[in-house]
Amino acid sequence: MAGTDGINLREQALLALLAVEKEEMYSHKAISAALDKYRYLPKQERSFFTRLCEGTLERQLELDYIIGRFSSTPVERMKPPIRCILRMGVYQLKYMDAVPPSAACNEAVKLAVRKGFGSLRGFVNGVLRNISRNLDSVVYPDETKQQAYAWSIRYSIPEWILKQWAKDYGWDKAKSIAQAFQEQKRMYIRVNRMKTTPEELKEALARQKIAARAVKSEEYPALDCAMEISGYDSLWHIPEFLDGHFMVQDFHSMLAACAAAPKPGDFVIDVCAAPGGKSLYAAEQMQGMGMVEARDLSAYKVGLIEENQKRCGIVNLRTAQMDARALDEASVGRADLVIAD
Repeated sequence: MAGTDGINLREQALLALLAVEKEEMYSHKAISAALDKYRYLPKQERSFFTRLCEGTLERQLELDYIIGRFSSTPVERMKPPIRCILRMGVYQLKYMDAVPPSAACNEAVKLAVRKGFGSLRGFVNGVLRNISRNLDSVVYPDETKQQAYAWSIRYSIPEWILKQWAKDYGWDKAKSIAQAFQEQKRMYIRVNRMKTTPEELKEALARQKIAARAVKSEEYPALDCAMEISGYDSLWHIPEFLDGHFMVQDFHSMLAACAAAPKPGDFVIDVCAAPGGKSLYAAEQMQGMGMVEARDLSAYKVGLIEENQKRCGIVNLRTAQMDARALDEASVGRADLVIAD
């Protein structure tokens, strides 16, 4: 798909995927960097790019399995650009109905040539067209014989994680968790009442054609700042997000902070805080009084907390880089509330 001003969106997606694979960049950083560079692109093009990147990463184990069924060269032995090009192509063939199969194949071949792999154009073309013709007949591993492996491929979750879930919760629960990861994701946000109200935020988002609906909890009616939003392409292009009027936060994370019920003047320690949703919500509930100490293991994660704190304008919060597994003698008996998850 050619973007505005001749930007090749598939090439940009490839660059982002290679940054994740070769440079070990965090995926959200790689995707955001490209979206920021080409912020003038229309919403449809930005959405195509984002879905292609995120979908290829999320379904990687399954995509590699499918490629392996049709390629004489093992996936792990392919050159990284070719491997990523094939993954992108198969994702489009299997999960992006709006992309014609011919376009997914042809654009992959062109991309291989553009990146200096013209000698492999026949290989890329042959693998993808063979997959395109036989995609519906791909045989997946038999879960009655190779349970963990079969689910790993089907749900693109590493076997060791599935086995750990099974050990902790049983195989039935492990499978339901794996299935939940593949369901359509919802975007929950928490309104920052220090800066706006749910009504004002909903109106501001509506002017940008972003749908927002209130999400309620019968168990915790005090949680009246949760919303689900849709119809946006990038949070970083929503002025209200940049100005800290809302925080992206999972609904159950909000429930946890609401159930903790911190009071003004409390000293709260969140021992595993990044990216800071519960810590910030606790500080907000305390109405700027008292202190929340948001801790996490790495400097990177502490930086995420600080970034969100600055954006949201929360003053009664401080950060600390600490390992929650190590006893902190100085904090024993000091906290009114400890958040640990």
